[in-house]
This record gives sequence, structure tokens and C-alpha cells, in this order.
Amino acid sequence: MKKSYLFVGLLLGAMLSAVALSTPNVTGKWSGTLQMDGENDAKPAYSILNQDGNKLSGSVGPNESEQDSFEGGKVDGEKLTFDVPQGPNGEGSIHVEMQVKGDQMTGRATWSGPPPHSGSGKISLKRAVEK
Repeated sequence: MKKSYLFVGLLLGAMLSAVALSTPNVTGKWSGTLQMDGENDAKPAYSILNQDGNKLSGSVGPNESEQDSFEGGKVDGEKLTFDVPQGPNGEGSIHVEMQVKGDQMTGRATWSGPPPHSGSGKISLKRAVEK
């Protein structure tokens, strides 16, 4: 009887470890590029993310000092989604979907708002090394 409880305990522990390992922790600073559709030159991209379980908040922008904040993002396995309000009255937004693989993430950003503030592009980020 004790062996079966031990086996069940070990099995449950292994399953919980597998679940924990399948959800990456993206908290931290990420830097990379944004390649807008139809443009040749990539622009710098910088994100500061805070993950609490499957909830995501943080900020995004071209560098660490120019950031737009967001809340209400989600982490689902290796997939991140969040929306960044834009404009003084929140009349637009940037919808971001990313796939995380280790210390790298790639995905797309889609701007919606009054013209000419619409479009989309590919984002590639790597975890920034703290100095």
C-alpha cells in the first residue's frame, strides 16, 4: 500500500514539474527588432515584461526609455498575447501575439486606429542580458 502511494506521489510530482517547465517565465527585459510589412528597414523594439502565473503586464517601445504600458496580457504555454492602448484617449491599440522559445520570442504586432495609424509587422526579441 505504501508503495502505491509513493508511486502516485512521484507521478503527480513529475506531472506538475512537466506543466511548470512547459510555461516559460518571460519576466524581464527583451530587445530586438520590428519589421513592418512593406518596409525594408527593421526598427528597434524593446519590451519590459512582468509575468504572474498566466497574467502578463509590462511595456513596449523602441528603447528602454520610450515605453507604452499595458495590462491584461495572457500567457498560454509558449504563447503570449497582449494589447497596448495607443493615443491620448485610447482610440487605437497594438495587438501582439508572440511565441516563446527559450530566451527568444517571435511574433506579430497589428496596429489598429484612425489612418494612417494602422498596419502590422514581425517582431523578433531576445532576452536582454543584465549588466
